[in-house]
Amino acid sequence: MTKKLLTTLVALLAISVSMVSAQQKGDFYVGGNLGLSTSSAIIQGESVTATEFAIQPNVGYFVADNLMVGLGIGYAVTGGDGATHLLTVGPKLSYFVPVCDKLYYTPSLDILFCYAASDGYGVPGFGLGLNIVGFEYRPTKRIGLSASVLSFDYAMLSKEGITLNTIDFGLTLSPNIGLKFYF
Repeated sequence: MTKKLLTTLVALLAISVSMVSAQQKGDFYVGGNLGLSTSSAIIQGESVTATEFAIQPNVGYFVADNLMVGLGIGYAVTGGDGATHLLTVGPKLSYFVPVCDKLYYTPSLDILFCYAASDGYGVPGFGLGLNIVGFEYRPTKRIGLSASVLSFDYAMLSKEGITLNTIDFGLTLSPNIGLKFYF
C-alpha cells in the first residue's frame, strides 16, 4: 500500500514538473484568498484579543508577460459580539518574478474602496495595500497556489456626523492563502 502511494505521488510530481507554467499575456484566472489572523493587546492592564476572518474572490488578466491586472471583492469580520464588518472592492496590480521553474515572487498593489460597519454605524473609506512578500506556486498549468505573509496597508475611513476618522498604517505579518484557476 505504501509503494502504491509513493508511486502515485512520484507520478503526480513528474506530471506537474513536465508541464511548463508561465504567466503570459492573455492568461486569465479566477480565484480567491482566505485569511485568518488573531491579534492581542494590553489596554489599561487588560488583555484584549481580536480574531479576523477574511475572504476575497478575485479575477485577473495578464496584460503583458508576468504583469497581471485584477479585481477583487472582499469581506472581513473582526471580533465576536459587536463585530466589525468590512467590505472592499478594488483593482489589483501584480508582477510575477520567476524564482524557479514553477515558483514566482508576486509583489502587488491594491487600491480599495471600503465600507465598514459596526454597532449600526456604517463608514465609507479608501485603502491601499502593498503586498511585499507574496509567492505563487503553479503545480500544474491550470492551478496556482498563492501565499502572502507580509504587507504594508493604509486605510482611511470617515463620515460626516460620525466621530470616526481612522488612519491606520501597519506593517503586518498576516498569512493569507489563495487558489487560482487559469484559463
